[in-house]
Amino acid sequence: MIERLLTSASYVDAVLPTTNTYFAFDGTNSDLARQLYLRAKAGANAPQFKSLSVPTAVQDRLDGLGLAWKDLPGIAQRAVLWDSGFGVTSTNDVVQIWTLSGHSMTDLAVPLVEFQDVGCVETNCTQPDNTTSWSNLYCNGDQMLRAARCVVEDFTDKSDIHLAMWETGGNPEVVPAPTVRKHAWTDESSGVQYNVVAVHTLELDDEPAYDECASSSQNGGYGSLVLPCYTTADVPDAIKSARESVQGSAWVSRWLVEDYSGGVTSGNESSGLNLAYVLPPICGVLVACGLVWLFVYSRRRRREVDESDPLEDSLIDGEGFHPLGVKDAPLPQDEFAPNQSSASTLNSSANGTIDRSAWLRSSTSSFDQDFGSGSNNTLKILLNSEFLVGQRISYESINFQRALSKGASGEHDPEKRPTADQVVKMLQEA
Repeated sequence: MIERLLTSASYVDAVLPTTNTYFAFDGTNSDLARQLYLRAKAGANAPQFKSLSVPTAVQDRLDGLGLAWKDLPGIAQRAVLWDSGFGVTSTNDVVQIWTLSGHSMTDLAVPLVEFQDVGCVETNCTQPDNTTSWSNLYCNGDQMLRAARCVVEDFTDKSDIHLAMWETGGNPEVVPAPTVRKHAWTDESSGVQYNVVAVHTLELDDEPAYDECASSSQNGGYGSLVLPCYTTADVPDAIKSARESVQGSAWVSRWLVEDYSGGVTSGNESSGLNLAYVLPPICGVLVACGLVWLFVYSRRRRREVDESDPLEDSLIDGEGFHPLGVKDAPLPQDEFAPNQSSASTLNSSANGTIDRSAWLRSSTSSFDQDFGSGSNNTLKILLNSEFLVGQRISYESINFQRALSKGASGEHDPEKRPTADQVVKMLQEA
């Protein structure tokens, strides 16, 4: 059983690969997770696995990261399987991979020199970028396994393939598809039967046959990475005891969380959207908009309250609306003559009604002059209010029961003044 890879927070500070660091997917290394990451960032995609039983170690890793296998795009599924130490057979069975001699999943590729050191002979092909792809020409099973750096869990493979067991080369634009295949044959000269497991990185149709170079329709004319491994069905005790469980990469965990924790990826493509990075800015914008709206609303309400307070105070305190000219000033006396005549501003009608509209207009005009430019803005509002004009009582509507004349000795009723004879009589009596 593979050990649990990482805690839920240990990947946060992991450094993600960049195109600025040197990396060549040319068959000289087996860093398939890095190639898959770079291709994903370039917009490439791959189909999801169908009817695949996710190994417990991978499921535990995803659970610790808060991820679901079904939500990962195919390109990420391939990466997490490989980085966790698993391969997939041609029938979608998952098999475990162990590394040997301190190697990791990134350096299982057998260099040309080590291939030659075990007595194998290579052949070569020229790739479209003028680099060379190498593959095995003469090499038996024992020689091949002495150069191997990995052990693969045994599986059943009924396919009959005739492919290279070791190869270097690679198309930098390809999305690798790690597939574990079993090579079984009997040596014609010795009659010895060999079983070698090899990890191939291309689909079967894109890979040329043994001792052939790739055509332009096969991987764009490029070679591919093929690395040999032992199988647990036929492994020496020394090799078996030297197996090491794979420890996943922290940066792969960070990549998966940052790009796929939103759970919106399915099918063939990855959205690359991480809601953990999107939601905080959106919430910040909404909060800012709410604060701006609250500020504007508060200022508007404060302005309305400031404008309404003087009016409310004036309505409560009636004294504020009675300036001297309105409340305390008596009616003009010099406009009434002793002979019951009045000035043009105060006329007596036949029924005794007094017309004071001119005096009201004059008073209102004087109020406008007195308070129009002063601090009593409320009085000005009341005097000019179109709603209050209709509520005022005009002097035309006031009926006087009798006209009085006021003199030094009191008020006199003009209708009861004495006749000439009465005046003479009063003078004589005096």
